[in-house]
Amino acid sequence: MVKLDLYPSVKHLHAVAKKKLPKFSFDYVEGGTGLEAGLRRNRDALDATTINPKYINDWLSLDTEVNLFGRNFSYPFGIAPMGLASLQWPKAELIFAEAAQKANIPVGLSTSCTVAIEEFGAIAGGHGWFQLYPPQDEEINDDLLKRAEKSGLEVLMVTVDVPARGWRPRDMYNGLSLPPRVTWASLYHAACRPRWSLATIASGIPHFKTMGRYSKDKSFRAMANFIRQELGRPVTRERLKHIRRKWKGPIVIKGIMHPADAEAAVKMGYDGILVSNHGGRQLDACLSPVEVLADIITQVDGRATIMVDSGFSNGLDIARGIALGADFVFCGRAFMWGVSVLGQKGPEHVINLLSNELQLALTQIGCPSVNELNTSWLDAKT
Repeated sequence: MVKLDLYPSVKHLHAVAKKKLPKFSFDYVEGGTGLEAGLRRNRDALDATTINPKYINDWLSLDTEVNLFGRNFSYPFGIAPMGLASLQWPKAELIFAEAAQKANIPVGLSTSCTVAIEEFGAIAGGHGWFQLYPPQDEEINDDLLKRAEKSGLEVLMVTVDVPARGWRPRDMYNGLSLPPRVTWASLYHAACRPRWSLATIASGIPHFKTMGRYSKDKSFRAMANFIRQELGRPVTRERLKHIRRKWKGPIVIKGIMHPADAEAAVKMGYDGILVSNHGGRQLDACLSPVEVLADIITQVDGRATIMVDSGFSNGLDIARGIALGADFVFCGRAFMWGVSVLGQKGPEHVINLLSNELQLALTQIGCPSVNELNTSWLDAKT
């Protein structure tokens, strides 16, 4: 286990990652869409959420355990699904799965992952959730669901907030696109990061193992073109209803930012709502999830589990999300920085950071159980 004081915050990991990753890899995780106003808005909204402590309380023990869809988890946070995670460190998705299983928290796997669903499921088991970007081809869509179910992944997350790929200037400039554009600059930046380059070469250049199965041409460029054509399209009501019928377990809709969409999802039988603006990577003019969370909670009125992501990077942020009314928080970039800097030990270290920060926050505000944390702890001006 890495000592907490060596890397005492995700912010420290972020700074070190910039020195360890090639520019195109670092920018892929850090960057947003357009002028990146959405990224700043996510952070500003969290920082503006203040909590009033209640010090007079009867303490028995500090409880961080939560129940989601019938399974108890040790903490109210999980590892968000992230595409191309192995671009940060080889087989990152499998490292995430191992850390989540060990810590008893959920971990998501993206359709645009660089490992096979079956590999991931063998490690994550019931802690694994599958994030579906519904393909254009319904047969591929249904086969992905079968594979996820057979792999033991218990929860399906259907993503609706990528009707078109976001305009990401950093990735475009760096040549990080589908298919990727190799430039002298990208080769230079990779050469300047020998630790990353040697590890990547030893493991093999990452490719799309889950979706790549469906491409007739198995070259990287052909698979990238195939995935670009299949994913990143608007998801219709009929497809959402079809997916609900096909998937027998708990199902979450990811990317909801409007109460009307939340209402529609609940009426279609979705069990969970993940309030998200895709980490500021899609629509730069979008509100932050923090700003819309209350309206969505009011609309849903207890008929579905409410989760949130986008910009949550420490334990205090997680406490803020729960106090605002969410049942659960997902973190993405924090785990990417962890695996980028510390490799196999990174995600476990981030879990230790977040859990320690969360427990400290609960203690400081006088809340003995995360299940008791609610809007009564929020400053009236929040």
